[in-house]
Amino acid sequence: MAWKCPQCGFVHENEAARVCEACGYVRAPGTLVLVAEQTRRSLQVGVDTAIGKELLETFAGADHAYAADPQFLLARDPVRGGWSIAPAPGAVNPTFLNGAALGAAPAPLEPGAVITIGPERLRLRVENEP
Repeated sequence: MAWKCPQCGFVHENEAARVCEACGYVRAPGTLVLVAEQTRRSLQVGVDTAIGKELLETFAGADHAYAADPQFLLARDPVRGGWSIAPAPGAVNPTFLNGAALGAAPAPLEPGAVITIGPERLRLRVENEP
């Protein structure tokens, strides 16, 4: 499905494109959805959110016990038009993105990415909605 840039009127064929090729306008990120592989339940996030043990307990299953409060931070990325993830200060177990430990700088989140606590616990699949 195409989208029309509200700033310049350019029509983009790729619905997933967040930045207008013609004028550089950045679309606001849509809703981010985290799907717990263990329970198949999900959490929809529309604003910058700290994710931790208490929130994970509501949808992610028994592995929420490995999380700190907070464990990681999700934030809208106004430059890219998507979402990013960063580790929360003080989390005991490291947060991994696609099998690699998060560094200090926020990392972009793409649809299909997998967030885990440690290399294997609490597998969350990332889905983006427009």
